[in-house]
Amino acid sequence: MSARQRLSLVIPVLDDRKDIASTHRLYVESLEPAGVDLEPIYVIDGDKPRAMDELRRLRDSAHAPVILHLPQADGEATALSVGFRHATGDLVMTLPDHPQVVGEELRTLLAALDDADMVIANRQAPERPEDRKFEQTVRFLLGSHFKDLRSGVRVMRKAVTEEIVLYGDQHNFLPLVAETHGFRVKELPLRALASQRRPIGIGGKPSLLLDVLAAFFLIRFVRRPFRFFGGIGLGVLAVGGVITAYLVFARLFLGIGLLDRPALVLSTLMVVLGIQIISVGLIGEIITFAYTRDHKDYRVARVID
Repeated sequence: MSARQRLSLVIPVLDDRKDIASTHRLYVESLEPAGVDLEPIYVIDGDKPRAMDELRRLRDSAHAPVILHLPQADGEATALSVGFRHATGDLVMTLPDHPQVVGEELRTLLAALDDADMVIANRQAPERPEDRKFEQTVRFLLGSHFKDLRSGVRVMRKAVTEEIVLYGDQHNFLPLVAETHGFRVKELPLRALASQRRPIGIGGKPSLLLDVLAAFFLIRFVRRPFRFFGGIGLGVLAVGGVITAYLVFARLFLGIGLLDRPALVLSTLMVVLGIQIISVGLIGEIITFAYTRDHKDYRVARVID
């Protein structure tokens, strides 16, 4: 790493932890030998009085933290976004409020950023069944090659935080979103504290499955919605059209009555539904075109003279 770069540590405080001060000291001691200027930023998500008091006591310490307080609990994605906006460092590292990767492992993560725009930690700790379910679902739907996508231990360049917009639970897919924006993302296996992994997964949080489906659409089709809706609409229209054509042929040439056969109504509805779905895709394509005409949806990595 280049000497004396500024590293912003964005730490969302999601739990009212009275040991947050010891976590702060652990992170600082882990990264001080890396030769960077540290800027710890704690984003307190909602009312966390004990964590707030502990962090205030650190205001006179060598690496005094910046404390940002959100009046209501808006979630980790919002906390990260707020922290990103206030970060002044050339590099940004996200860390959980409970230590997972510490010591030399954090310095290894930071050093790995030399040939990448983002590096995430693949926490080498025993997996929970719900974690495996989440990763398997994401790999199936999104084609993810990451083994620990939900890792909250990441380091990235400032440009990544300026380019990406987070909402909902989309922070779980931050590496995938970064890749769709053209950033170089890699995963590094690091030792982790097994007891400190946050137990969240599809088994314990069904809404996470909806976030996976939302990410599937946003990552693959947000810039070309007609491919998504058009494909579904054409399929429904084709099936409905074939069934309708057969029924009309049977009535005209085979003398088969349709009065007591609901298939004609169903096939007609499928034709109408297919046309409507295709129309939604066309409207989405028009909106996307109108938006991207004035807003760039690409990034230039470098200009070579």
